[in-house]
Amino acid sequence: MKTFTALLVLLVALPAFAGRVITYTAVSERSQEDANNAAMAGVAKQIVSQVDSRQVLTKKESKSGKNSNLDESFFVSNSVKSSIKLKGVKIERIKTDKGYKATATLDMDEFTSDIQFQMKRIREDIARLEASAREALKNRLYAKAANDLQSAQSMLPDYERLLWQLSKVYPLNDTQRLLHNLPEVEAALVAKLSEIKLKGPTETFALASSEMPEWSVIVTDSEGPLPGFPLIAKQGRQTLAEKRTGENGTATFLLRKVNFDTGPYSLTVAPNIPLAIAKASGLNLGIEVTYKVSRSRCEIQLECNQIANVCHAFEKALNQKSIFAAAIPNAPKISVGFSATEKNSLNTGNSVMRSYEITVTAKGDKVNYMATSKGVGKNELDAAIKAIQKADFTDLQRQLKLLDCCR
Repeated sequence: MKTFTALLVLLVALPAFAGRVITYTAVSERSQEDANNAAMAGVAKQIVSQVDSRQVLTKKESKSGKNSNLDESFFVSNSVKSSIKLKGVKIERIKTDKGYKATATLDMDEFTSDIQFQMKRIREDIARLEASAREALKNRLYAKAANDLQSAQSMLPDYERLLWQLSKVYPLNDTQRLLHNLPEVEAALVAKLSEIKLKGPTETFALASSEMPEWSVIVTDSEGPLPGFPLIAKQGRQTLAEKRTGENGTATFLLRKVNFDTGPYSLTVAPNIPLAIAKASGLNLGIEVTYKVSRSRCEIQLECNQIANVCHAFEKALNQKSIFAAAIPNAPKISVGFSATEKNSLNTGNSVMRSYEITVTAKGDKVNYMATSKGVGKNELDAAIKAIQKADFTDLQRQLKLLDCCR
């Protein structure tokens, strides 16, 4: 007798479509999941044998054919688990002394009714969103029109998938065709958006800190100032602010934390609408607002009684905030240090990584800076150096400016 190492299937099928219910029983030597999938595939093959090969999938105008592989992949992909019902398909686990056994049952009426209900709901939703987008266009609510259009377009692939599924088990006609004019709405929206102009500040701001002075952006279209239009201010991938224009078409920005240390010293203001629509209308680039950094240099007498690597880490971190060690007699003396408390350890192969709570300090006459953060390393010094490198010495810089040692 030939032995099947992967899957042994036993067919116990009832008459096809008797009472519009299809069953198929399968046995597997490997697992219950294999038996479940084999039973599902058996049901799928029976469906294919009953589908009229002359049926046409009207959405794509392609013949459905009798390809059992496609149907097997469709049914098996439904993440079926034993003893659950999914869109009319029920898997029942059968006890057996040897191997695994499952029976799949498909109620055709329930199956097709569920698909047609979903399709009807999508048709209604798309029609509603299309009408809403057209109305928004009339009222110059371009962001709402873009969002409604995007929501409607996102439903099209779902409808195609449902139509394909239905074509495998049900004769199709023109009532299943999805009728819409979304491309027309998109063209009208893009044409309107193409007329929009954004006007922002023309000067380059000079900043002494990460806070910018207040500035505004004016948005207009062919009819004049555009109220209620959404804008987004970004620096790289970071969103700094989201605003909407007022009745006069103006949005005012007050940004308190732009990139001050490393640049780039510019940011972008663009329409806050779906990216595909913004690109089609040429609005995705927005406008650029630029600034320059005017740094003050603080000079101190640095006292560090740690090993060289730790002292070097302190100097480098302080330099990023324009705080420099200098041999100037009247410069304030600042003593830096750290304390560490071990929290956890983790074995990683041949080494052990430890986490510490690191407290970084900088003290002097009228200066008291302290910050606590987590550091991870092979030992306490390794973790401390990493904590020092990411410490924010902005408050120390502020305290030093009060001592008139920065210029």
